[in-house]
Amino acid sequence: MVSKEAKQREYSRAEVAKHDSEKSLWVIRGNQVFDLTTFYTDHPGGADILIQFAGQDITEAMRDGDIHVHAIQAYRVLKDFYIGEVMAEDRKEHPAPESGKDEMDCIEDDDFLDIHKPLFMQMWNSNFTKEFYIKEIHRPRHLPRPAVFFENPFLEKFTRTPWWVVPMYWGPIMCAIFSLGLRYEPPNVMAVGFVFGLLSWTLMEYSIHRFVFHYDENIPDGTTAQVAHFLLHGVHHFLPMDQLRLVMPPALSTFLALNILGILSCIFSPGMLHAIASGIITGYVFYDECHYWLHHGTTQNERLSYLKSYHLRHHYKDFKAGFGITSDFWDNIFGTNFASPEY
Repeated sequence: MVSKEAKQREYSRAEVAKHDSEKSLWVIRGNQVFDLTTFYTDHPGGADILIQFAGQDITEAMRDGDIHVHAIQAYRVLKDFYIGEVMAEDRKEHPAPESGKDEMDCIEDDDFLDIHKPLFMQMWNSNFTKEFYIKEIHRPRHLPRPAVFFENPFLEKFTRTPWWVVPMYWGPIMCAIFSLGLRYEPPNVMAVGFVFGLLSWTLMEYSIHRFVFHYDENIPDGTTAQVAHFLLHGVHHFLPMDQLRLVMPPALSTFLALNILGILSCIFSPGMLHAIASGIITGYVFYDECHYWLHHGTTQNERLSYLKSYHLRHHYKDFKAGFGITSDFWDNIFGTNFASPEY
C-alpha cells in the first residue's frame, strides 16, 4: 500500500512511462496515477497481462471487452494504489463509459471493516445488518500482505495456513487409512472404492461450497452468525488473494472430515469405507491445492486458464454462481453456471 506522503503528487506521462517493470509498475487511469508494484502478482487476470501495460494509460483497456471488462470491484481495488495525478499539460480526455458515469465515481464509501487493523474484534464488536454484511463481504478488497486476525501473535498463527500444510497433513492420513483398509479388502476392491471416493468428492466439493460456505442470506440475524460466516468462508471473499487464507486450516477440514466419515460408516463396511475415505481425502487435497493455484498460478494451458477465469468470476462478478472449483460439471448439472458465458 502507498504511504499518504506519496499521494497528491503530479507526474508527467514520461515519468510514469519509466515505471514499466516488475520492480516498479505504475499505470495511468483517467488521468490518475497508480503504483501497482505490490499488486501485479495478485492480479486476478495474471501478472503477465498487467506487466504488458506497465507505464501506460489503462483507461480504455479496462473497458475493452476483447481484453476483459472490469467490474466496479476492480476499480475499488485500484483506488487503494492511487499516488497522484497526471500533470495538467499531459492530461487526456477519454470517452465516457456507456453508463455515462465514470467507474471511479460509482465506488461507494467503505463503511465496513478496516483491513489494516485486526479483523476478528472488528467483526465481534460490529453491529451490521445481515443485508449490509452479505453485500460488503462479497466486495473484494486487497492487501499486499496477509491480513491480521488477532493482535495476539499466538492466536494469529492458527488463522494462517500455507498451501503446503494440506498435503503434508492429509497425505500420511490418507495412506494410513488406505493401508488399514487392505486388511479387510483385496487391492482390486480397494482401488474401485478409492476411485468412487475420488469421484464422489467432486459432488461434495460443489455441495459444501454452495450449501455450507454460501449459506449467505440464510444465516440468522445477529453478530454471532456473521462472525461464524466470516471465519468459515466470508473472509475468503473479502480478501480473495490472501495467500495464507486460501486453503482450509487442518482444524476445520478435520471437523468436516469426521462428520463425513461418521455418515459413511453408517453406509459402508470396513475396507470399502477405508477405500472411499482415502479417495475422498485425495480429492480434497487436489481441490485445495487447485484452489490455491487458481488464485495465484499462471499457465498457458487452455483448460486451466478457463478454470482460473471461471473461479475468479465467482469472486469478482457473481458469488451466487460458479460453485465448482476443479470443474464446472456440477454447475452445469444443477443450473448454477454463470448466466453469461463471457467473463
